[in-house]
Amino acid sequence: MIEAVLRVHLPCTWVAAVTEAPGASLSIVEQKPIGDGLLQSLVEVDPGEADPEAILEVLRANPFVAEVEAATRGAGRLLLTLKVRECDACNILVHSKCFLTDATATESEGLEWHLVAPKGEDVEALVRSLGARGLDAELAAVRPAKAEAMLTDRQESVISLAYDLGYFEFPKRIKLTQLAGRLGVSKSTLSEILRAGEAKILHAYFHGLVRGTR
Repeated sequence: MIEAVLRVHLPCTWVAAVTEAPGASLSIVEQKPIGDGLLQSLVEVDPGEADPEAILEVLRANPFVAEVEAATRGAGRLLLTLKVRECDACNILVHSKCFLTDATATESEGLEWHLVAPKGEDVEALVRSLGARGLDAELAAVRPAKAEAMLTDRQESVISLAYDLGYFEFPKRIKLTQLAGRLGVSKSTLSEILRAGEAKILHAYFHGLVRGTR
């Protein structure tokens, strides 16, 4: 399990538009394709010094945001569900093995993607895929995740296979029973392996492992 920082320049502008506000930051909790060239994104926004309503208006006015579906306020933050238009970079990221935990604007009008991935080669593959589409991407930092957030070899292999076979997609391309049969384990055993591995990945996000590289 590794964490990495990737500096990118993207054609879609909605993340940069939010983080241009003084002190504002944005974390993409989850993104998934929903068809018709759209991604559904669960996003947490810390508005910093900006008015939260102004942040929402910025998103609604952005050409890459098709719909702001829901907004929940709490502890000075916004939890948003968005429908955003796919760009090449978003599509490549969604279909990679990397998890985007944080995205912030840089002084050069680009973005920093903070990522968690099973292996370093997964980040390298993401960089190559972006470059093949003519997108500027620079690997700025990479390091092993802290010990408490690292997956065991068994968890990593199971979660990697589950990811490859579409278990985490919506709708799922493979069911838990089918995946358990593929691995030769019981449903209860597989469920526990997945639960424990997912908990570690969530720990990496909520305890700011990647954010700590700033």
